Parts: sequence; structure tokens; C-alpha cells
Amino acid sequence: MNNSFYNGISGMKTHQFGIDVWADNIANINKVGSKTTIPEFSTVFSTSMANSFSSPTSSDIGLGSRVGATHLQFKQGSITKTENPFDMAINGDGWFGILDQEGNQMFTRAGLFNKDADAFLVDPNGNYLLGTSANNIQDGSVVPNLKKSIDLTEPKTQTKIQLPDDLVFPPKPTSNIDFKGALNSKPIYEKNLDGTQTEKANEDKFVSQVINPDGSIGFLEINLTKTVPQLPDKTIWNAKTTILDEDKNIITSKDGQLAFNGRGALTASTITSIDNNGNTINLNFGSIYDPAKNNSGFDGLFAFNGMSNDFARNVSQDGEKSGDLQNYGVSQDGTVEAIFDNGKTVPVAKVALYHFQNKAGLEQSSPVYFKPTANSGDPLFFKDKNGNTINTATISSHALETSNISMTTALTELIVMQKAYDASAKSITTSDQLIQNAINMKK
Repeated sequence: MNNSFYNGISGMKTHQFGIDVWADNIANINKVGSKTTIPEFSTVFSTSMANSFSSPTSSDIGLGSRVGATHLQFKQGSITKTENPFDMAINGDGWFGILDQEGNQMFTRAGLFNKDADAFLVDPNGNYLLGTSANNIQDGSVVPNLKKSIDLTEPKTQTKIQLPDDLVFPPKPTSNIDFKGALNSKPIYEKNLDGTQTEKANEDKFVSQVINPDGSIGFLEINLTKTVPQLPDKTIWNAKTTILDEDKNIITSKDGQLAFNGRGALTASTITSIDNNGNTINLNFGSIYDPAKNNSGFDGLFAFNGMSNDFARNVSQDGEKSGDLQNYGVSQDGTVEAIFDNGKTVPVAKVALYHFQNKAGLEQSSPVYFKPTANSGDPLFFKDKNGNTINTATISSHALETSNISMTTALTELIVMQKAYDASAKSITTSDQLIQNAINMKK
């Protein structure tokens, strides 16, 4: 009879714990990145009323319940869009690594990040987001030989991610210009007063934008004039090349000649480059004709009788104008890129996505922060057979992972715990009534 008192008390204690857990779930249902906590119970111990070694049935009696553990449910929460480019949601398995102000490392699925006063990416509690730097920035400027991609270093070597507010993409002056297209070498005649005809020189023109060494925009013009009279086995074009500034003032000028054989293939060029304020611009009019090489003499400029000047016409140049930082963006693999107003993007850092051998063994220090334990194992990165880091998840920018707590489930479980608590209390009052009846039988 006394056992029922203690069973009822233990039931009230354990189900009060269950009520507390589910109430906490409800309280954090709108907290970004929070996970469902499920209470688990176990029997204190049981005793047998009789020796049952040879009995086909058991006569064990339980002696109440106790709190066993809490189990975290790590299923993916839904993704919601935001306006902040540094808000990040993990699609799949993985954890953000963060560093608190005391240097302690923790892990979270809550991707609420923004820049602090020192331009570091931090969460609302001031914890630093961890990742690998590309080292593409030095003294507020993009370095010349920048890395195009970033591979994560080892888990223990991840550092705070800093994104400068003032950043410049330095200009890269134009060094090469390629010309392609047809020059119409068909003779042009004009009548003289005496009725005879005189060949008139054909003219053509190419214009290309260039990036000057100081980052400003300039222009290169090539005015081509065919020498007359035209010879039957070749044509020669005089080329006047000019570098102009943005206001069309002449900076540099250079003369030369282009020669083409009777088939129109380029056979010679006496103008291969021009100086632009100390920077050499190479002028590529195509390969020189070689009978042993296919398409040689026709892969750049060529001269045909009667062919339109617009045929396959193209001028391409290298060089990049300077740019000022416009914004930052985060790609699906976690690469944080600086976006410049000249259209260029530069990788700055890569957000680390950590994994654990047993994530159920993580210690929950708050609804969204977790710490590794001996049961979870150390944080790690997945590697391919070549030792390169791979991700089994993607990162969505302008997005957050919401809580995976179901209001319907939480309220239902809360009612179940309440009824179980009431029933445990009822077992105590019932046992009390039975003992009172037994006492009254003696009167």
C-alpha cells in the first residue's frame, strides 16, 4: 500500500518535469534555429513478489518513475526569407561555428548574423562567426593575384570573418586588344572630268575602349586607309593608331601598315603595340599567313573584295576598371563575396559548416547553442578522397531556419503530461482512502 504513495509522488515529479520541457518548447517556438526537446522517463526499479525462475508469468511490481533524459529532435526546420544578406540558413546537415567573447567555441543552426562595429560577422549575442579567410584583401584593396576559390582549413584553425566597409577593386590597365573582321578591299573608282576613272582609297575604322593605368576610361582608334592603286597579288593598308582620353584628346599616336595577299590573308604587320602612359598595349590583328597552318592569316583581320565590313567583326580587350565596394553576398557553398560597382566579385572568406559523429551527444547550453562532448565527438569537416573539404548541405542567403517545434504536438503533449500528473496525484488520494478504510475496519 505504501508503494502506491511513492509511485504517485514520483509520477508527479516526472510529469512536472515533462510539463516544464514542453512549456519550454512552446516558449521557444518562434526562436530561430531552436530544436524540439523531448522528455524521456525510466523506471526507478522493480521488485518481484515471488521467485519466478520456473513461473511462466512475471510478478514484477514497478516502484515509480524518474526522469531519464531529454532527447533533441534535429530534423530540418522550415526556411523563411529575410532582407539581411548575412542571414543564413543551412539546408541539410551541418552547424555554424561561433566564438564567444571569452574564446569558447559553440555551435548553432541559428544563422542570424550581421556586422559589428569592427566589421566582424556576429550573431545577436556578439558571438563571432567562424570561417576561412581567402587573404584576398590587403590595406583596403583587393590583391593582384587573388584566389578564385576557397577551401576550408582544418576545423581547429577557423578564424573570425571580417568584412571591411571600405574596399577598392584596383584597376587593371588594358594590355591586349584583339581585332577580327573583314576589310572590304574592292576597288572604288571615281570619274574624272575627262571621262577617265581613278581608283579611290578604301577606308575603315576600329574603335575600342581601354582602361588607362590610373583606372580612367580611354579609347583606341585605328583608321585604316588602303594604298592605291591596288596591286593584283596583295593589298596594303596604312594604319594610324591613336590613344584618346575620355574627352577625346590625343594621348599617343603611331603609324604602321598591314599587308594582305591576293586571297586576303594577313601577311605582315608593322604595328604590334602602342604606349598608353607607360603601359604597353599589344595589338593583335591575327596570325601571319603560313601555308602549313590551317586558318592562319584569316583568324584576325583579312581583306576580301566586296565583302561587307560587318562580317565577323569584333574587337575584344582585357583590362578592368576600378570599383568601389557595393555589397557583400553569400553563395550556396558558404563563400562570402565582395560585390563591386564595376561588376566584379571577389571571394573574401568561406563560412565553415561543422559536423559531428553523433550530434545527439551535443550538450545544449541554450535553446540554440550547443557544445561538443565526449559523446558527440570533436567537430570535423567532411573530406573527399583527395582531402578536399566537401559539404553535404547548402547555405541560403537572405534566409533563416525557423524552429522545428510543432505547436500541435507541443500542446497535445502538454495535455498528456497534465493528465498524467493529475492521475499520479489521484493515485495518492486513492491510496489514502484505502488506508483510511483499513483503519476504520478495526473500529
